[in-house]
Amino acid sequence: MQGFFIWGAFTVGVAAFCVWKPQAARIFVGLFFGAMALGIHGALILTNPESYVDFAGAAPWAIYREVGTALTEPNPLAFGIFMLGFETVIAALILSRGRAVTWGLLGAILFLIGIAPLGLEEVPNIILAAGIGFLLTQEFRTDAWTMLRRHRRPRSQTAEREVTTPRGRGDAAEVKAR
Repeated sequence: MQGFFIWGAFTVGVAAFCVWKPQAARIFVGLFFGAMALGIHGALILTNPESYVDFAGAAPWAIYREVGTALTEPNPLAFGIFMLGFETVIAALILSRGRAVTWGLLGAILFLIGIAPLGLEEVPNIILAAGIGFLLTQEFRTDAWTMLRRHRRPRSQTAEREVTTPRGRGDAAEVKAR
């Protein structure tokens, strides 16, 4: 039950962040999905791929137990590798731009809603999915890597570039006269 409240508080916080600062939240969600792919699935692949079968077998709904075990039991390692790849692709799409972000956000929402019935601790995923759903109403014309490069660029270079243009130096009248 403690996990439910901790994860629930986290999802409420991220959902609020999505509404408050959509651009920053989009980057956070993308990095979060990438971290979960590597941290959760990467660790399970290396240490205990059988835990996928155990997790699916503990689902409270019979249909989820049956489908989950049918997917994981034949080859838990392959399932783990698939999940690692899937979440990594979702992360990359969310960190992209334009239509790719939309596809990544939709994939994240469907994934979060799809795993919500696997247990009580997964139910707050619906809150996170709603926050990510708000991001679908935004436009993301720049990918995260470009934004980070722009942010890291020293201000003096940007200011210098702006000043070297005729308008930046106040030579607008001279430019029109030419």
